[in-house]
Amino acid sequence: MQLIVFPYHVRGDTLNVTPDYDSVDGALARAGADTDAAEGHGTLCGMLSVNGSLPVEDWFRELLPEPVPGDRVADESRRQLGELFRETRMQLHDTELGFDLLLPGDDAPLVRRVEALGLWCQGFLYGLSVCGVRQEGSLPEDSAEVVRDLADIAATGFDVDPDEANETAYSEIVEYVRIGVLLVNEELQPIKARPRLH
Repeated sequence: MQLIVFPYHVRGDTLNVTPDYDSVDGALARAGADTDAAEGHGTLCGMLSVNGSLPVEDWFRELLPEPVPGDRVADESRRQLGELFRETRMQLHDTELGFDLLLPGDDAPLVRRVEALGLWCQGFLYGLSVCGVRQEGSLPEDSAEVVRDLADIAATGFDVDPDEANETAYSEIVEYVRIGVLLVNEELQPIKARPRLH
Protein backbone atom coordinates (compact mmCIF):
# COMPACT_ATOMS: atom_id res chain seq x y z
CA MET A 1 0.00 0.00 0.00
CA GLN A 2 1.31 3.44 -0.91
CA LEU A 3 1.71 5.81 2.02
CA ILE A 4 0.04 9.19 1.59
CA VAL A 5 1.74 12.22 3.10
CA PHE A 6 -0.01 15.52 3.68
CA PRO A 7 1.11 18.42 1.52
CA TYR A 8 2.41 21.11 3.87
CA HIS A 9 2.48 24.89 3.83
CA VAL A 10 5.37 26.67 5.53
CA ARG A 11 4.42 29.59 7.79
CA GLY A 12 6.80 32.49 7.23
CA ASP A 13 10.41 31.53 7.73
CA THR A 14 9.80 29.19 10.68
CA LEU A 15 10.46 25.49 10.57
CA ASN A 16 6.89 24.70 11.58
CA VAL A 17 4.57 23.61 8.81
CA THR A 18 0.82 23.41 8.60
CA PRO A 19 -0.78 20.51 6.73
CA ASP A 20 -2.90 21.33 3.71
CA TYR A 21 -6.54 21.95 4.71
CA ASP A 22 -8.16 19.93 1.92
CA SER A 23 -5.88 16.96 2.55
CA VAL A 24 -6.82 16.87 6.24
CA ASP A 25 -10.48 17.29 5.30
CA GLY A 26 -10.20 14.26 3.01
CA ALA A 27 -8.42 12.19 5.66
CA LEU A 28 -11.17 12.93 8.18
CA ALA A 29 -13.85 11.96 5.67
CA ARG A 30 -12.09 8.70 4.78
CA ALA A 31 -11.77 7.87 8.49
CA GLY A 32 -15.53 8.36 8.94
CA ALA A 33 -15.56 11.70 10.77
CA ASP A 34 -18.68 13.87 10.76
CA THR A 35 -16.62 17.03 11.14
CA ASP A 36 -14.45 19.02 8.74
CA ALA A 37 -10.78 19.94 9.03
CA ALA A 38 -11.38 23.33 10.67
CA GLU A 39 -13.63 22.06 13.44
CA GLY A 40 -11.51 18.94 13.94
CA HIS A 41 -8.33 21.00 14.31
CA GLY A 42 -10.08 23.44 16.63
CA THR A 43 -11.20 20.52 18.80
CA LEU A 44 -7.64 19.20 18.88
CA CYS A 45 -6.22 22.60 19.90
CA GLY A 46 -8.82 22.99 22.65
CA MET A 47 -8.03 19.55 24.05
CA LEU A 48 -4.27 20.09 23.88
CA SER A 49 -4.59 23.48 25.56
CA VAL A 50 -6.01 21.74 28.61
CA ASN A 51 -3.81 18.64 28.46
CA GLY A 52 -0.56 18.87 26.54
CA SER A 53 0.16 15.19 27.15
CA LEU A 54 -3.18 14.13 25.65
CA PRO A 55 -2.96 10.76 23.83
CA VAL A 56 -3.92 10.93 20.16
CA GLU A 57 -6.55 8.24 20.80
CA ASP A 58 -8.53 10.68 22.98
CA TRP A 59 -8.82 13.09 20.04
CA PHE A 60 -9.74 10.25 17.70
CA ARG A 61 -12.52 9.16 20.07
CA GLU A 62 -14.11 12.61 19.82
CA LEU A 63 -14.06 12.69 16.01
CA LEU A 64 -13.93 9.21 14.56
CA PRO A 65 -16.02 6.04 14.74
CA GLU A 66 -14.47 2.85 16.06
CA PRO A 67 -12.01 1.51 13.46
CA VAL A 68 -13.07 -1.53 11.47
CA PRO A 69 -10.35 -4.21 11.50
CA GLY A 70 -8.70 -4.46 8.10
CA ASP A 71 -9.95 -1.09 6.80
CA ARG A 72 -6.68 0.06 5.25
CA VAL A 73 -8.12 3.36 4.01
CA ALA A 74 -9.28 4.34 7.49
CA ASP A 75 -6.00 3.12 9.01
CA GLU A 76 -3.96 5.26 6.62
CA SER A 77 -6.19 8.24 7.32
CA ARG A 78 -5.64 7.79 11.05
CA ARG A 79 -1.90 7.68 10.46
CA GLN A 80 -2.11 10.98 8.56
CA LEU A 81 -4.23 12.54 11.29
CA GLY A 82 -1.65 11.37 13.82
CA GLU A 83 0.91 13.49 11.94
CA LEU A 84 -1.37 16.50 12.29
CA PHE A 85 -1.76 15.76 16.00
CA ARG A 86 2.01 15.67 16.58
CA GLU A 87 2.68 18.78 14.50
CA THR A 88 -0.07 20.74 16.26
CA ARG A 89 1.24 19.83 19.70
CA MET A 90 4.72 21.03 18.71
CA GLN A 91 3.33 24.27 17.25
CA LEU A 92 1.36 25.13 20.39
CA HIS A 93 4.60 25.12 22.37
CA ASP A 94 6.81 26.72 19.74
CA THR A 95 8.76 29.59 21.28
CA GLU A 96 8.76 31.32 17.87
CA LEU A 97 4.92 31.36 17.86
CA GLY A 98 4.78 29.24 14.72
CA PHE A 99 1.30 27.93 15.53
CA ASP A 100 -1.34 28.35 12.83
CA LEU A 101 -5.06 27.63 12.53
CA LEU A 102 -5.97 24.98 9.97
CA LEU A 103 -8.26 26.91 7.61
CA PRO A 104 -8.94 26.97 3.86
CA GLY A 105 -6.25 28.75 1.86
CA ASP A 106 -6.44 32.33 0.65
CA ASP A 107 -7.59 31.10 -2.77
CA ALA A 108 -10.85 29.81 -1.24
CA PRO A 109 -13.89 32.14 -1.35
CA LEU A 110 -13.97 34.49 1.62
CA VAL A 111 -17.38 33.26 2.71
CA ARG A 112 -16.00 29.71 2.99
CA ARG A 113 -13.03 30.91 5.02
CA VAL A 114 -15.27 32.87 7.39
CA GLU A 115 -17.51 29.85 7.88
CA ALA A 116 -14.48 27.63 8.55
CA LEU A 117 -13.16 30.11 11.13
CA GLY A 118 -16.48 29.93 12.98
CA LEU A 119 -16.31 26.13 12.94
CA TRP A 120 -12.70 26.23 14.13
CA CYS A 121 -13.71 28.36 17.12
CA GLN A 122 -16.66 26.05 17.81
CA GLY A 123 -14.31 23.07 17.77
CA PHE A 124 -11.88 24.79 20.13
CA LEU A 125 -14.62 25.48 22.66
CA TYR A 126 -15.77 21.87 22.38
CA GLY A 127 -12.21 20.65 22.93
CA LEU A 128 -11.92 22.72 26.11
CA SER A 129 -15.25 21.36 27.31
CA VAL A 130 -14.52 17.66 26.79
CA CYS A 131 -11.30 18.11 28.75
CA GLY A 132 -13.11 19.63 31.71
CA VAL A 133 -13.17 23.40 31.07
CA ARG A 134 -16.92 23.99 30.94
CA GLN A 135 -17.24 27.40 32.59
CA GLU A 136 -15.43 30.64 31.89
CA GLY A 137 -15.18 31.21 35.62
CA SER A 138 -12.72 28.36 35.89
CA LEU A 139 -10.30 30.14 33.55
CA PRO A 140 -7.78 32.92 34.22
CA GLU A 141 -9.24 36.34 33.37
CA ASP A 142 -7.42 36.85 30.05
CA SER A 143 -8.23 33.33 28.87
CA ALA A 144 -11.88 33.77 29.85
CA GLU A 145 -12.04 36.90 27.69
CA VAL A 146 -10.55 35.04 24.72
CA VAL A 147 -13.03 32.19 25.16
CA ARG A 148 -15.94 34.66 25.22
CA ASP A 149 -14.67 36.22 22.00
CA LEU A 150 -14.29 32.82 20.34
CA ALA A 151 -17.84 31.95 21.36
CA ASP A 152 -19.03 35.16 19.68
CA ILE A 153 -17.12 34.30 16.49
CA ALA A 154 -18.51 30.75 16.52
CA ALA A 155 -22.09 31.95 17.02
CA THR A 156 -22.12 34.85 14.57
CA GLY A 157 -23.28 34.03 11.09
CA PHE A 158 -22.93 36.84 8.59
CA ASP A 159 -22.74 37.55 4.88
CA VAL A 160 -19.35 38.58 3.62
CA ASP A 161 -18.69 40.48 0.42
CA PRO A 162 -15.28 39.66 -1.07
CA ASP A 163 -13.75 43.12 -0.88
CA GLU A 164 -10.43 44.37 0.44
CA ALA A 165 -11.86 45.68 3.72
CA ASN A 166 -13.45 42.34 4.56
CA GLU A 167 -10.29 40.45 3.59
CA THR A 168 -8.36 42.65 6.00
CA ALA A 169 -10.93 42.19 8.75
CA TYR A 170 -10.87 38.41 8.28
CA SER A 171 -7.06 38.33 8.47
CA GLU A 172 -7.10 40.40 11.65
CA ILE A 173 -9.68 38.12 13.30
CA VAL A 174 -7.69 35.00 12.35
CA GLU A 175 -4.58 36.54 13.90
CA TYR A 176 -6.50 37.48 17.05
CA VAL A 177 -7.79 33.91 17.38
CA ARG A 178 -4.30 32.50 16.76
CA ILE A 179 -2.68 34.63 19.47
CA GLY A 180 -5.64 34.14 21.78
CA VAL A 181 -5.33 30.36 21.56
CA LEU A 182 -1.62 30.57 22.37
CA LEU A 183 -2.49 32.69 25.41
CA VAL A 184 -5.08 30.17 26.62
CA ASN A 185 -2.62 27.32 26.07
CA GLU A 186 0.10 29.12 28.02
CA GLU A 187 -2.16 30.13 30.90
CA LEU A 188 -3.62 26.64 31.29
CA GLN A 189 -0.20 25.01 30.93
CA PRO A 190 2.40 27.55 32.00
CA ILE A 191 5.90 26.76 30.84
CA LYS A 192 8.15 26.75 33.86
CA ALA A 193 10.65 29.55 33.66
CA ARG A 194 14.30 28.79 34.28
CA PRO A 195 15.34 29.66 37.84
CA ARG A 196 17.12 32.97 38.09
CA LEU A 197 20.66 33.06 39.41
CA HIS A 198 21.11 35.54 42.26
